[in-house]
Amino acid sequence: MYHEQLNQMKENFKQTDLICIVDKKGNILYYNNYNDVCNKLGSNDVIGMPLLEVYPWLSNETSTVLKVIEKGEPIVNELQCYEVNKSFTVNAINSAFPLKNKSDLLGAVIVSTNLDEKPHKMKKNSKINKDALASLCAKYTFNDIVTVSEELKLTKNQLKKAALKDSNILIYGETGTGKELFAHSIHNDSSRKNSPLVAQNCAAIPSTLIESILFGTTKGSFTGAEDKQGIFEIADGGTIFLDEINSMPIEMQVKLLRVIEERTVRRIGDHRDIPINVRVIASTNENPLNLLKEKRFREDLFYRLNVVSLEIPPLRKRKEDIDYLCSYFINYYNQAFGENITGLDSDARKILNNYGWPGNVRELRNCIEGAFNLVDGSIITPRELPTHILALEEDAPIEKLSDESSLMDLVEQYEKEILKDALVKTHFNIAKAARLLKIPRQSFYNKMKKYKLQT
Repeated sequence: MYHEQLNQMKENFKQTDLICIVDKKGNILYYNNYNDVCNKLGSNDVIGMPLLEVYPWLSNETSTVLKVIEKGEPIVNELQCYEVNKSFTVNAINSAFPLKNKSDLLGAVIVSTNLDEKPHKMKKNSKINKDALASLCAKYTFNDIVTVSEELKLTKNQLKKAALKDSNILIYGETGTGKELFAHSIHNDSSRKNSPLVAQNCAAIPSTLIESILFGTTKGSFTGAEDKQGIFEIADGGTIFLDEINSMPIEMQVKLLRVIEERTVRRIGDHRDIPINVRVIASTNENPLNLLKEKRFREDLFYRLNVVSLEIPPLRKRKEDIDYLCSYFINYYNQAFGENITGLDSDARKILNNYGWPGNVRELRNCIEGAFNLVDGSIITPRELPTHILALEEDAPIEKLSDESSLMDLVEQYEKEILKDALVKTHFNIAKAARLLKIPRQSFYNKMKKYKLQT
């Protein structure tokens, strides 16, 4: 998958302003600044330097390529708006991919495109270069969603029809189920496919910055503010994907509703309404009905976004996909690593089919990749599987009633299984698991200690 994405990006290199390769420590190995507005050093000057020394206004949390090194997963089309100094602001779209061999993460490569017409200090009403943004549009299609589940196949077919219309879509699915793949696929099957797809994870934005990132700013609206477009203006004519919208503060949900209903946006500090033409795809990793009940999701915004709804079933509810995905990822990593692994042995297959997969397809993919780093021979065995999966497998099941069993023993065994199930369903988030079981967080934590459960 990484190779296909990199090959697609080669077509866009002529419009790229920066290509940079860093090692796993963040030191620059390759640097080609075709039109890098932020750094005037030559390519040879920065080789061997830490990335954060060349770009001191970035950090481990804000640098796209360093986040890829930390997580080991690609980031595609991440919008980056940052202030180089008090009078110079940059808008860029970044895609970064990890570089791996069989035994290690070697580093990462980033391709960055400046979205402004040309390097300049931001001027009032300055426009984003839409051609540059469109050249780095959605990277996934419905063919990238791999499944043998009849339920998921039906969902794909329904969404292919919905993609042809212009209605807003709300996607519900647990972490790792592929919500972003569906958003990209919908955009690529729509009439907007040649226009921008801008994705923004709402959980990754501090509450103090979310309004300026979504709607933009005007010079002087607050200390250090410059004229800058928000992502709704940048996505004009295309699609905006708001991931984890359940993390958005309630007061911002009101303003978002106004933008969606009126199809206009007003920058912070401005009095003008700017017309926009944007399709909104939003996602949540929590059940929307629970969010409504807990008043963490405004009803009016929910109904405006939920014109077309999609629930991606978790992997534990489509067990038929586990073996198929294992084979798919084994074939993929055979090509990526130059190996010839033929499959899983019966014990490893049983363990993976019995596991709850709180991280869903993403966790399964990482599990298979990890096994490739450890396997000896041509078959993956339990020895190569992650220890946390093996630990759950080794826990004794609930005993049947016997002469030696007391009621207290059986109750405690059943309670332990309920706690484990709650942890799996909430991705091992203790606070969420406690809310799911309607008990205090401290009580849940005490029971975990009692039964020696670990997150």
